Amino acid sequence: MPRLASRFSIFYGWWIVTVGMLSLLLAGGIGIYTFGAFFTPLIDEFGWSRAQLSLAMTIASLVGLFGPMVGTWVDRYGARRVMAIGALIAGAAIALLGLTTSIWYFYVISLVMALGLVAILNIPVATAVSNWFVERRGLAMGITLTGFGLGGLAMIPLASYLIANLGWRMAYHLLGLLICIVLIPLSIFVIKHRPEEKGLLPDGKTPQESKPSPSVVEDEHDRELTLKGALRTKAFWLIAGALSLAFIGAGSVIAHVIPFFQDMGIPHQTAATILGLTIGVSILSRVAAGYIADRMSVKYLALFFLLLQIAGLLLLLGTSSMAMVWFFVVVFGLAIGGMFALEPLLISAYFGLASFGAIYGGLWVFVSIGFAAGPPLAGYIFDVTGSYDLAFILFMAATLVAMALLLFLKPVKLSWRPG
Repeated sequence: MPRLASRFSIFYGWWIVTVGMLSLLLAGGIGIYTFGAFFTPLIDEFGWSRAQLSLAMTIASLVGLFGPMVGTWVDRYGARRVMAIGALIAGAAIALLGLTTSIWYFYVISLVMALGLVAILNIPVATAVSNWFVERRGLAMGITLTGFGLGGLAMIPLASYLIANLGWRMAYHLLGLLICIVLIPLSIFVIKHRPEEKGLLPDGKTPQESKPSPSVVEDEHDRELTLKGALRTKAFWLIAGALSLAFIGAGSVIAHVIPFFQDMGIPHQTAATILGLTIGVSILSRVAAGYIADRMSVKYLALFFLLLQIAGLLLLLGTSSMAMVWFFVVVFGLAIGGMFALEPLLISAYFGLASFGAIYGGLWVFVSIGFAAGPPLAGYIFDVTGSYDLAFILFMAATLVAMALLLFLKPVKLSWRPG
């Protein structure tokens, strides 16, 4: 009977996946994806230009410069403490955005919000999930990262509904409160940084199942690079360059696609729903990319999804009918979902787990630069030309360069060698 009971028990790692998914759903959905839903109401009330408002997203994105520090904290203190503090800071800051009276206030609070978000998004979540899974890491990571897609699917329409019925100020207050009341207790009481904290092994294996070969966890942690070691490799800089260039386009579309569709004559709530569905479609590729990454090269999967991103931008450039809009939803949704899922898997595949948080944080510096550069550039191009066409062309070119960089990516020589 004990054997039968254990066979049907749920491995605690899946609870880590569940909480990680909820963290990404709320933090990503509210802190990142709803930015476009507030775009038009803020411009209507304050008369800011699109470039001015987009600068807030740039300022928030630059907080990724603190990624290495947050990653080091996660490696040292564990994901639980970092996520609980991050949820408090992010939730409070989002609520305070509802008190905005000037563009400078909006910039400062956006920066504080981003400081909290970096502590409850990819770095701590992906680090914890990577520690709990080895053989099924790709699948577990893919499922976890569906939180981003579910966040876009749920939070964008929710924010749009709250704005329409309660006003944008109350919408910010309620969304900030939601992050605090859900994520703080879950981070404190559920998150465990490593399976050893509960006397378990990765993937739910028993000690007997691990005996035929050396512990996978020990192998992985012995053979991996520190952040300093990773910085000396060509692979780190190729991945960093590729991700920063890829996310220039992804971040810009997320920030500007709602006003872009409104310029086509599509109502605000419908445009918000389109973005929500785009993020929703990304759920499919997040899971699929994680599952496939357990079976084939992460590098070639990334190239495929970057090609899809170019196709999605091309569809925006030539959008002339609702049929093309829905085609964009599918293509671009699959593209961004796949790239978000593969981002942490590229790190574990090329650098291992020993300093996963710190290395992921280091790469987030460059991802944040991409997110930071794209939205204001797109806003400036629109303000000057009255169109996003030139921006979309530039972002397609940047994605092509990202693909070229990944083509040169080769396995890293790690310090560990099998005996």
